[in-house]
Amino acid sequence: MIERFRNSFSGGTELVYLNELDIKGGCLGCLHCSFDNICVYQDGFSDFFNTRLKNADILVYGGAIKDRYLSSGWKMFFDRGFFRGHTPTLTGKQVGFIISGPLKQIPNLRQVLEAQVQSGEANLVDFITDEYGDSAYIDALLEGLAGRLVWCANHNYIKPDTFLSVGGRKLFRDDIWGRLRFVFQADHRFYKSHGFYDFPQKDYKTRAFNLLMMLFTKIPAVRKGFHKKIKEQMVKPYKKILED
Repeated sequence: MIERFRNSFSGGTELVYLNELDIKGGCLGCLHCSFDNICVYQDGFSDFFNTRLKNADILVYGGAIKDRYLSSGWKMFFDRGFFRGHTPTLTGKQVGFIISGPLKQIPNLRQVLEAQVQSGEANLVDFITDEYGDSAYIDALLEGLAGRLVWCANHNYIKPDTFLSVGGRKLFRDDIWGRLRFVFQADHRFYKSHGFYDFPQKDYKTRAFNLLMMLFTKIPAVRKGFHKKIKEQMVKPYKKILED
């Protein structure tokens, strides 16, 4: 399917295999990236994400369904993208999915992928799968996807937002403005500069707390201690379960 899709373009396309990327491991949940969007890993993923991926006008993800999701490699790839925090990372891009497997039987997977694209401020053009069992029909679908991707890119078309993006944006907006501001400082700077804080707020206690904590975390020793403490706090709710 991927080769048939690529042959629909008159110009060249770049094919990237996940197992050939320099990804040394999955997201650790350490939040070292929360202050400056710099991942704790010293591998090639961040550079790939910030250059080749960000510079593309059209992105097409191809994978096979494994255990009601895509492969473990795709899971790791999506998780590692969290080094960009809760900021949109695909703004203005055209996105398609070519999937092998029974996607129609797993609506949750489809919605997860839809939400990921919408929250990234990209345009989801379509999903193409091999569920139809007719090669000629699948070929036509793939060629149609290629044509629509190019048309949408040429016309800068973005579908209207749905609850998946609007609801998520409001939740992140409220949390980053409030209790999570000093944790996700890179998100806060982005939200503030891009006008995400579009609501009146007079919670002076939260403002004072965030201001104080953000000043403290500018001290290297405090920041190092914070990263250690945040790991303990994230697993704290599960300690009693493990003990039992």
